[in-house]
Amino acid sequence: MVAEYLFSHALTLIALLASIVMVVQLLDSKRTPQSTFAWLLAIVFVPLVAIPLFLLLGRRKFPRNAKRPSGRLPAATADDGDEPAVARLLLRSGVAPARAGNRFELLTTGELAFARLLRLIESAERSLDMTMFILAADAVGLRVIEALAARARAGVQVRLILDAVGSSGMRPHAARLLGAARGEVRTFMPLRHSPVRGRTNLRSHRKLLIADGEHVFAGGMNVASEYMGPPELVVPERWRDLAAVVSGPVASDATALFESDWRYCHGDATARVGSAPSIRGSEVVQLVPSGPDMAADTVYDALLTAIFGARERIVLVTPYFVPDDALEHALLLAVRRGVHTDVLVPLRSNHRLADVARRASLRELAAAGVSLHYHPQMVHAKAMVVDDTCAYIGSPNFDMRSLFLNYEDALFLYSPDAVAQVREFADVLIGECARQIPRERPNWLFERVARLLAPEL
Repeated sequence: MVAEYLFSHALTLIALLASIVMVVQLLDSKRTPQSTFAWLLAIVFVPLVAIPLFLLLGRRKFPRNAKRPSGRLPAATADDGDEPAVARLLLRSGVAPARAGNRFELLTTGELAFARLLRLIESAERSLDMTMFILAADAVGLRVIEALAARARAGVQVRLILDAVGSSGMRPHAARLLGAARGEVRTFMPLRHSPVRGRTNLRSHRKLLIADGEHVFAGGMNVASEYMGPPELVVPERWRDLAAVVSGPVASDATALFESDWRYCHGDATARVGSAPSIRGSEVVQLVPSGPDMAADTVYDALLTAIFGARERIVLVTPYFVPDDALEHALLLAVRRGVHTDVLVPLRSNHRLADVARRASLRELAAAGVSLHYHPQMVHAKAMVVDDTCAYIGSPNFDMRSLFLNYEDALFLYSPDAVAQVREFADVLIGECARQIPRERPNWLFERVARLLAPEL
């Protein structure tokens, strides 16, 4: 009896102390007042349930010293007026500046992207650094792993980061094959890890390959047959997606991002030694990482800034449309200012929950005058064009998981030619869309529950 009393008393004391620690961490975290209040109520009334959940899902920011703005932010100068507003915002948020002098090549099909990716790998002479959310254990994934291993055997330094969840099927084979070839493989956020190093639900959604420190393959495509592959590999209705190759100064920023992730994955802390990129072009490009490793929500802030600065037209392409209230309201205000706004989503995506979660927002946007376009195929591309001045492509979806939880990377483009390429891709997709808006009976309860759950799934 005494033992039971002491155990109960000790358990209560532990729960109280843990609750105090969790409340302090909660109040110090970046989240909406509604979310903070909900967590506070849960911790106070059901601590034994809420505390483990908070440890698993609660915190979303783990800035690394290498990613924090060092010291004070750069002071404004007279030359700042020549920079796009989005680029200025990102620079003062700790992101590397927009780089002039790049070559930009947009890859609008999975066949083009696969061929270009293999050429980059097979032509590399010094180094290959790759980070990928999904590297599938299918014909496409195996072909890429074999190409990486062949270059490693030829003396090229090969490093690969795979997300523990997205690439779970390929990781053991990749580790064996590349390890035998003297390449290196690291796992991003293993399912079993110290809670001080992150949370299991914070996944690396980044998709980058850096060849010889000069060429960067980036975009929304994972390495799997539904995203990309050779023409002879017949995949019924391969997804519509987007990638790009940027060659030039921005490759140095991609290398720095990879180095930070590599060290985070317990890789060798010695940075790769290489010369500055020698490729020169005419495009202005900014590589923008976002996620728990950044002190600010960089891509989210940049999208808001771009939308508020729009004057004539906004074109948004996304597979999953689950924005927060601020982004949704920014689009509504753009329409009310007279900005022609196009939003393109697949008629049916590969995530039923996301399709349900988007319904209420899309109805409200349509009522306000936004032009909605439903593509008959699965569109996995993530892109936005604002006027003729700014565009972005990359790994982030227009949803709360990508913008607030995942580790992501995006390319922001500020040159007319590069912006025009993205706009042309979006306009081609719009021309292929069904003219009829799908008939869906509103179900406010189902839609609200789906919206609440979608960011965590």
